[in-house]
Amino acid sequence: MQPYRIPSLNWLRVFDAAARHQSFASAGRELNMSAAAVSQQILALETYLRKPLFVRSANRVRLTLEGNEFLPTVQVSLRAIEAKTASLFPRKDVERISLVASQLMAMSWLPRRLGAFERRHPSVRIDLIIEDMQRHTEPDLAIRFDHGMSTLSHPGWLMGITHVVVGNLPDVETIGNASEITDYRLLDVRSHAVGWNTLLTRYPGMIDEPGLIVESVDTTPLALIMVKESHALALVPWPASRNLVQALGLGVCKAIPAIPGLGNYYMEQSTGHGARPIIDRFCEYLRDMEHDPA
Repeated sequence: MQPYRIPSLNWLRVFDAAARHQSFASAGRELNMSAAAVSQQILALETYLRKPLFVRSANRVRLTLEGNEFLPTVQVSLRAIEAKTASLFPRKDVERISLVASQLMAMSWLPRRLGAFERRHPSVRIDLIIEDMQRHTEPDLAIRFDHGMSTLSHPGWLMGITHVVVGNLPDVETIGNASEITDYRLLDVRSHAVGWNTLLTRYPGMIDEPGLIVESVDTTPLALIMVKESHALALVPWPASRNLVQALGLGVCKAIPAIPGLGNYYMEQSTGHGARPIIDRFCEYLRDMEHDPA
């Protein structure tokens, strides 16, 4: 019996990227291809397999039943090839990027995205440094926060923020309106321009509620850990804290609308390190990932 031929490895790489992004355009940006080229590669794979793998619509694509069943095998196989290649044939020409970021970004929004970028660029290593621990040497790249609104037009603009109420899932799922938050300790982060007073002024009479307890803590990660371990709610910046909220098993209170934040995150490249295309590619990747809900 003649063995079944394995599809082109390139087709499978394109299929993996398109399935993860549910977008041919986003897959193309990851693979440095046009959306049309991605579509052609997917069509070639579908023709080879004689089965459609995606359902196309105007703004997105989604996997068919066969595509959904095929994806885990493709991903495991590709990762196994990548891992074995890296261990048997290590690359010595590793390119390093030093990145400075706040404690919150370093603990929440960045880790998953940095890991994904390094997997897609095996010769690149990103050295993440927390802002307060920055040495005297200038980093290749820094993610800064500016409380002013001027950074909206900054060429390195990354994301704006809102502030959301976060608590343990059983708590936030039972809160039906703002008056019910008086049953909890309310945690403020000292450095934030927006706090509980800003939120409470939206609800007449609540700011003077005698049972209200508002406490200040130093950082957002500390506030979230205290929420995890106590009967408390925290007002935290979003989406910067999203991954840490998810990792701690916390949830956002949907009964209380988010408050627009003051300020923006932006990326600042060192002017003294010379032009490096990989840093431009990394910045573009982070901007793309700002819209990634993961």
